[in-house]
Amino acid sequence: DAAAVIAIGEYNLNYLRHMFPGDHSKIVRIYNGLDLASFPYRKPERRNKEIVAVGRLVEKKGFDILIKACALLNTRRSNQFHCSIIGTGPLESTLRAQIEQLGLNTRVQLTGALPRIEMLRYIQEATVLAAPSVIGHDGDRDGLPTTLLEAMALGTPCISTDVTGIPEVLHDGDTGLMVSQRDSVTLANALERLLEDPELATSLAEKARALIESKFDIHKNTAALREIFLNSALKAAASWRDAC
Repeated sequence: DAAAVIAIGEYNLNYLRHMFPGDHSKIVRIYNGLDLASFPYRKPERRNKEIVAVGRLVEKKGFDILIKACALLNTRRSNQFHCSIIGTGPLESTLRAQIEQLGLNTRVQLTGALPRIEMLRYIQEATVLAAPSVIGHDGDRDGLPTTLLEAMALGTPCISTDVTGIPEVLHDGDTGLMVSQRDSVTLANALERLLEDPELATSLAEKARALIESKFDIHKNTAALREIFLNSALKAAASWRDAC
C-alpha cells in the first residue's frame, strides 16, 4: 500500500524486489548518509600499531575470530601491536576468557562502551578497523555497519567480510581488504599487511573516502529522499482530485 519503499542498500533492494515483483518500480535504494563535516578525513600516516573493532559483543560481529587472528599475529610478529574491541554484550565473559586462554591480556583489550566522541577518536587513531562480520548460527547478520562507513570517512583502512551489504562499499584491494568469514588466518594476514604497509593503507583510505563522499553524503541522500516524498505527495493529491 506504500507510495514508495526505501531500501538502505542494494542487498536489501534486491531482496525486496524479489519478494514483491509486482511492486518492483516503487522500491528504490537510498543509502543512509553521514554528515561528512563531522568526519574529517586524516591520512593513515604515523599511527600506532593499533587495531580497533566496534560493535555489540554478539556472534554476528565475529570478534572471536578477530581474537584468534590476534593470537596468530602474536606468534609471528616481533613488532608490538594492540587491539581494542569497543562495546558490550552477552559474549563479554566468553571473549574475556578467550583472551586469557590465548595469553593476549597485553595485546587485546575489551574497553566496554565508550562515549561516541571517544570511540571516533579510537577509530581515527587506529592503523586498521576490523569488522569480521559473520552470519550467525541463528541467521542473524550485519546489514551495512555504520561503524565501517564512519571509519572509511575518517581515513582508517578497513578489513571486513562479504556479509550482506558490506561488499557494496568494501571492494577488495580498492576501498579495503575483504577476507572470508570465520577465517582467522586470512584475517591475520590482512591485518599484518595493513600494519606493515603504510602505502597500501593510504591508498585504501583515499579511495574509501572518495566512495563515502560519492554515495553516503547525508545532504545528497536526504535530497533524494525529499524528492521521493514530494513526488508521492503530488501523486496522492492528483488521485484525490480525480476521485472528487
